[in-house]
Amino acid sequence: MDTSIGLNSTGILTKQEYDESQLVRESGDDDLDRNAFLTLLTTQLQNQNPLDPMKNEAFVAQLAQFSQLEGITNMSTSLDEVANVMRSDRIMSGANLVGKSVFAQTGQITTDGQTPAQIEVDLPLGAEQVDLGIYDPVSGELIRSIVVGPQSAGTMQAAWDGRRADGTPMPPGSYLVRGVVTQGGASTNVTPATYANVKTVSWDAQAADLQLNLEGGATLPMAQVTRIGQTQSVATQTENSTEQTGD
Repeated sequence: MDTSIGLNSTGILTKQEYDESQLVRESGDDDLDRNAFLTLLTTQLQNQNPLDPMKNEAFVAQLAQFSQLEGITNMSTSLDEVANVMRSDRIMSGANLVGKSVFAQTGQITTDGQTPAQIEVDLPLGAEQVDLGIYDPVSGELIRSIVVGPQSAGTMQAAWDGRRADGTPMPPGSYLVRGVVTQGGASTNVTPATYANVKTVSWDAQAADLQLNLEGGATLPMAQVTRIGQTQSVATQTENSTEQTGD
């Protein structure tokens, strides 16, 4: 009967096994970096059995793995540097938007008391009716209601002249805008697209995207901007659209 007992079964570790276990414990759940890999390889060479040394093929294979790890590490460092440069470039480009207006679904609408504020609603299936509401951002009071009749599929355009339903002008500033689209007898809440002024820009590390901080307190990822700046032709078009809608 074979009565030999292995060291592992006794709970006693050789020096090589102890060194390797300490290395694994120190690295924890982190990925094995190049320094840890080289330390492990050196420890393995120092503690190999002189009567049964590591074969050349195994040694070359481990060196090849180390070379691959080194290449991946260098590539990762290079990609990080490229990402930092791109982030800096995007922030500098975004700085050019400060003080300008961008068009997107922000849930806010701004009026200067003179130029009609453009409103657009995307209607991929058309609509039987579109209800737009302008609200006070503090009290939530309904300031103006714009009801538009049947619309074909596409983009519906309207505008708010900055006044209440009775014609009283509202102070210049940012207000809330909401929309309800009725199609096929069902009503769906939508966020109309409007223009908003950019106050500052910042970098959202979690989303890895440029964030625009708008007047009125809203924030908007740069990726959601569909238009930059408002032209006179657009203002004229939306003003005509307003004349076709009613309160």
